[in-house]
Amino acid sequence: MTTEIAISRSTVGANEIVNNNVALAMGAGLIPLPLVDLAAITAVQLKMGKELAEFYGVEYKEDQIKGIVISLIAAYTATSVASVTAATAAKSIPVLGAVFGVITLPVVAGGLTHAVGKVFIQHLESGRTFLTFSISEVKSGFLREVEKGKGLVSTQAKGFGAKMVQVSDDLENRLDGALNSLLKR
Repeated sequence: MTTEIAISRSTVGANEIVNNNVALAMGAGLIPLPLVDLAAITAVQLKMGKELAEFYGVEYKEDQIKGIVISLIAAYTATSVASVTAATAAKSIPVLGAVFGVITLPVVAGGLTHAVGKVFIQHLESGRTFLTFSISEVKSGFLREVEKGKGLVSTQAKGFGAKMVQVSDDLENRLDGALNSLLKR
């Protein structure tokens, strides 16, 4: 019974690390430069790996985590290379491409970061270290977590988007009111 409480407490702390990095990865997905955005997203995932290693008290070797992250992303892109390529490449198309990239890539980045974090947590919660990490063991679960993460991020983004529309409408109404009162003078 005590072990279950300890695991759930540590999982809560680890999930906070993942959630914070999901938000950072989504922000990195907003970078308007193709490939720079992907490098920034990968850097966030490496940072998350370091934070989780510290949280669980396991050794952190950047090259090792980088290899794991790149392998996990490769497992995802092998199944959906079109969406990742389109999201980053679209940013180079004037106006419409930037809008498409800004809408799409943050969701993909958030979903991928969520999934990387979840498989790291599952692995580290079992008492193992990054030295024993096996991509083939986690690949199918990772792909499911990417889709789950994209759904969670998309839902959060819609809520944020709705709030931004409301704030924008309020601001527009206030500006209209101020402009009308100036014109009446």
